[in-house]
Amino acid sequence: MSSSRYLIIAILLCLLVLATGCTGRTGTAVPAPNTSEHITLESLVLTPSELPQNLTLRESRVKNSTEVSKLARDLGWEAGYEVIYTYPAAGAEPTVLVHSLAVYPANNVPGIAAMVDRQDRPAGFLYENMSDPDPRFYISGFSAKVSSTETSAVSPGSFVIAGGKNVSAAASGTTGDFAEFIVFRGKVFEVLKMTGPQENATLLHDLARKAAEKIP
Repeated sequence: MSSSRYLIIAILLCLLVLATGCTGRTGTAVPAPNTSEHITLESLVLTPSELPQNLTLRESRVKNSTEVSKLARDLGWEAGYEVIYTYPAAGAEPTVLVHSLAVYPANNVPGIAAMVDRQDRPAGFLYENMSDPDPRFYISGFSAKVSSTETSAVSPGSFVIAGGKNVSAAASGTTGDFAEFIVFRGKVFEVLKMTGPQENATLLHDLARKAAEKIP
């Protein structure tokens, strides 16, 4: 990589870190970096025993570098994993829970979290911020309810950065409501997102705490 490219990435990360005050966790200390040389993401995913009984595992797999964006690779993406659960369809579509995990250099993760939080808030929704006071981790999220405001295109945000699928909410209708939580500690960066008619931000917050507890 050329020196000019390193400079561009360094400037980007500086701007992202400065923006962390926009995530609803102002004044919160960054969790201590994980010093483990090797982190097995598969061991950190939420398992069926940790979820409501009516959620069904649809997909569970390792991500590789060819599946993530150039931006993710430039920011130091090292590994990724993704699981997808669904509730039985209640109408035209099922409710989907995606748990996406990635490993990045610990110094880059706070800036990535700030960027994801901004990008994953499209216009046309009313947002309620939900954070967690536990100082051991970073847990921050929101519920999004469809409003009458015109909805713009949804930024790919976290699922491009983390290397998962984009299951962003529909632009209109009651099934467009969604919830999302960002979790990180040290090198581990996670996003949990729930979309569909049975979206439940309180449940997702509880699941985010369970996910955070599993990070060493």
